[in-house]
Amino acid sequence: MKIAHISDFHLRHHLPGTSIISRRLSRHMPDLISKAVDRIRGESPDLVVVTGDLADHPFYGMHDPELIALGKRDLRLVRERFAPLTCPVAWLYGNHDHPESFRRVYGDLPDDFHVAGHRVLLFFDDEVEGNFPRRMGAQRERFLAAMNDNDPSPQIHLQHYLVAPERKGGYPYAYREAGSLKTALLADSRVRLVLSGHYHKGDSLFREGHVHFANAPAFGEPPHPFRVYVIEQDSVTQTEFHLRAADAPKRRAVFLDRDGTVSPAPAYRTGPERFSLLPGAAQALSTLKRAGYALVVVSNQTAVGQGYVTTETVGAVNDRMAALLGLSGVEVDGVYCRYDSPNAVLAEYRADCPETKPSPAMLYAAAEDLNLDLSRSVIVGDRKSDVDAGRNAGCRASVLVKTGSGATALAKMPPGHADFVAGDLAAAADWILENG
Repeated sequence: MKIAHISDFHLRHHLPGTSIISRRLSRHMPDLISKAVDRIRGESPDLVVVTGDLADHPFYGMHDPELIALGKRDLRLVRERFAPLTCPVAWLYGNHDHPESFRRVYGDLPDDFHVAGHRVLLFFDDEVEGNFPRRMGAQRERFLAAMNDNDPSPQIHLQHYLVAPERKGGYPYAYREAGSLKTALLADSRVRLVLSGHYHKGDSLFREGHVHFANAPAFGEPPHPFRVYVIEQDSVTQTEFHLRAADAPKRRAVFLDRDGTVSPAPAYRTGPERFSLLPGAAQALSTLKRAGYALVVVSNQTAVGQGYVTTETVGAVNDRMAALLGLSGVEVDGVYCRYDSPNAVLAEYRADCPETKPSPAMLYAAAEDLNLDLSRSVIVGDRKSDVDAGRNAGCRASVLVKTGSGATALAKMPPGHADFVAGDLAAAADWILENG
């Protein structure tokens, strides 16, 4: 039996914005999923397994009717992308999916079926206290029933969360009762393979007793991996495929500060209701996008470390920015935020060498994730730290805009410190295009 395994898309297409974790390339997922499906079809699997986090439904919008409707459209989009496959597809939801929307889109599919002589069992579990996943209620009853019935077929168990390894340190990726689940699986000679997602680094196929376990790395993060397992009589083998080739051509980008460059008012200590776009900003970004530049927002959000807001609030503001830009047909390629500073009041964000600008850390991260050529890229911002971040990253040019804090910053900067001083983002875009 041959199984293709792919997981953790964190897709947003109809949902605004992107995941608050920048490396999850939510807006790129529709096209990348289609490419993955073409590659998977070429492997001729008997079964395709998708172990959750299909969409990236924002946690702040889990009860918002408008966002629920948009998220449901994204779930339908994911299912449609897999329509070219002729083999069965097993779908699970993850902790970033909206469970009820998932049931409405995928609820017509079986959770216990046979394919290629194997019995495939899907378990739909949830995070509860302290983000620990649990197998409870009806799902626990189904699991125990499968472990005690008379069906002699070899079994494949699918779930979003980890059964093994337990990974007890840090974020609880594994079930609170992972030990007892694994004991039950190892006690049943019919169980051949246990597959999960959720842990984005993934765990390669490993064996305990007669059972093989594997946790898929996140497809939503570069290099966009998926796996193929082959089950034979006495063995299970794994092959991992990457969608991004190591020698893929790099793109040029315009890195953009947010507050004071794209937006006139700081929304970082309040929320999305305070966010608006500067006049002409959307048109300027549209012009740069049409010229072939990737658009990447790089924003210091030290208000998180100072205790004013949460990362979820920052994400909501970024989603509002994306929604407003979307009205003009503009989609940014990535949004990168850093929250640390030497004087943060929250210990987890206190750092002597923070990754906030003027550090080039956000630019380096975006270059790796989005395959960008920094030497052909430009940064635009309203502070000296923006100009210096571009210089520190080796960008072709650093542009200061006079909006936001730009006029004050210009008065304090040495002459010629910025490669160009523009009145606003539109003037900056004109200069970038003329000097590209």
